[in-house]
Amino acid sequence: MIKRISALIWLRTQMILSNGAMLFQIVFPYGMLLAYDHFMNKDGNPQTAVQILFMMIPLALSLSVGSMITIMLAEEKEKKNLKTLFLSGIHSVEYLISILFYPVVLALITIVSFPMIVKADLSGRWMEYGAIVASVAICVILLNLLVGALTDTQAKAQVNGVIPMMGIAFLPMFSMLSDAVSKVTHYTFMGNFVDFFTKNDFALTAQNFIVPGVWIVVLLVLNFFFLKPKAKN
Repeated sequence: MIKRISALIWLRTQMILSNGAMLFQIVFPYGMLLAYDHFMNKDGNPQTAVQILFMMIPLALSLSVGSMITIMLAEEKEKKNLKTLFLSGIHSVEYLISILFYPVVLALITIVSFPMIVKADLSGRWMEYGAIVASVAICVILLNLLVGALTDTQAKAQVNGVIPMMGIAFLPMFSMLSDAVSKVTHYTFMGNFVDFFTKNDFALTAQNFIVPGVWIVVLLVLNFFFLKPKAKN
């Protein structure tokens, strides 16, 4: 099993390295982060750095982490590689682990490195920050996995992936401009993220994870019903 997973991850590595668009999506958020930090935070203000995180983390998770899953799934289905892999004895669990390996790694790198790059002041709040952003990353991964399960070509993947990508990237900022959008955001998996970065009195409790927990369960169920049949076709 480990050998098959390692072989699949090696294939993913070659796929990513040969796909210029995917490499751009991985690097672009880091370029934007450095640009924002250079032009908006020349004085190195830790609070300004936190505001930059608020803008850039959703973009990074949706663009580099989420879109990668959709593109890889769609490309393999379009080229009929998916059917070949399953006929050659690859199990669905092994396939999913290989698909999620790089997105999970990138999500972890993003969560840890972004605050360090901009020197954000998260003293005493790292645990809350990590838990909240990790829950967002899980939902982003599951949502894009679902989009990939429902998509059979790369062209459709790019079109179908735009709405969730734009929603995740810009919903936090729009929630600051409109009370209606803010109320909607509260019932999405981005609610805790927005509250953490915008409310000084925010305190993380078990109740805060009810909404993202529901999202995770629903997305897991939908992926179970839609991804498994697609994998066998």
